[in-house]
Amino acid sequence: MKRFVKVVLVFALMVFLSGCATTVKVRHLVPGEVDLGGERSLAIASTSSYRFPYGRPLSPWVSGLQGTDFTLSTGFETNLSERVASLATRKIVQAVSDTRYFSILVPEATDAYLSLSRTGKDGVRLMREKGFDLLMSSEISYMDVEERVEGTDLREFVTNSSGISSEQVTKREYYLIQEATLGISYTITRLHDGGILVRETVTDKEEKRTKIGTRYYAEDGSYRDERNYSSGLAPSFGTLFSQIIERITDKMVLNLAPSWETEHFPLMKNKEKLASAEIAHEFAKNGEYRRAYQQFLSIWQQSRQLSSGYNASLMLATLGELHASVDLMNEVYNSTGDERVYDTLLILQQALSQDQLAQRQISGDSVDDGQGVTMTQYMVME
Repeated sequence: MKRFVKVVLVFALMVFLSGCATTVKVRHLVPGEVDLGGERSLAIASTSSYRFPYGRPLSPWVSGLQGTDFTLSTGFETNLSERVASLATRKIVQAVSDTRYFSILVPEATDAYLSLSRTGKDGVRLMREKGFDLLMSSEISYMDVEERVEGTDLREFVTNSSGISSEQVTKREYYLIQEATLGISYTITRLHDGGILVRETVTDKEEKRTKIGTRYYAEDGSYRDERNYSSGLAPSFGTLFSQIIERITDKMVLNLAPSWETEHFPLMKNKEKLASAEIAHEFAKNGEYRRAYQQFLSIWQQSRQLSSGYNASLMLATLGELHASVDLMNEVYNSTGDERVYDTLLILQQALSQDQLAQRQISGDSVDDGQGVTMTQYMVME
């Protein structure tokens, strides 16, 4: 693993240093981190809201500090918990739908089926009869907000009436700091037996700084305050929570469904200045990858030019023929022993392995690794 990380870093440097060299894109599938056994019919329940343990978590007012008139009404709304849960529900449905991997039973219908259980009816059986295999339930497991005002002194060199210069605080800028922390826990269970396939919690944090005012100091020590934020109401926390939810739901779907990943490779330069290789490079530059492959391959087979063999392999990868690309890159490495070829070979092999596993997930042929329930907690915090 350390070797592969080193290879990726080397390639990032190569792309940066390649300048105007032609760079090609290799797009391949990566598997979801969780194997759902090929089951792709998902009923999604609404996200349960969070209840703050001690009622309102913030004061109705945010003090402006040091006797300023920069005091604001809080950005916390009394219905914030419900709004965040509703937004999480919508974002989860949107993110799962955007994968185009699952067929979905929307939360309104899922909630209705689940509520039947409280009346003695078998809502789970009814969902199964509708063709759904999995149930996704979620809750806001943690939620916190913080507001405060901070001042930052700005210093400048000031020359007094005697001609003496000294560094002095000439103004102080005041910022409203708002911090939001959110944890979402979700579980995916099999409807036919209640078996838990995934149980995870993802926690993330977001901060916003809003300049609300400036205090200007005069030489005699007096000052004047200037308000830079016109409203008396602090910005809503809703925007911060929306940004967090966006990141968390993106992480969720990468965990559950195959996705596309793109690698960038600079072509190896034609150091020998072969005219036939220049033609191949021109094909590649113009996006004619099949013609470029045929030209590079012909040169490699005839003259064993390292760059042409290397580039022919990359043309195959760009065309989506990863297996053939790996075979050819392996041939070039065995023939030349070149380190750059070896590093690229490792990346292509990894891409091929990921693509094959993702294809098996899509077809439902993934092999059960026996690890059982996936239980993970992600913390993304400063």
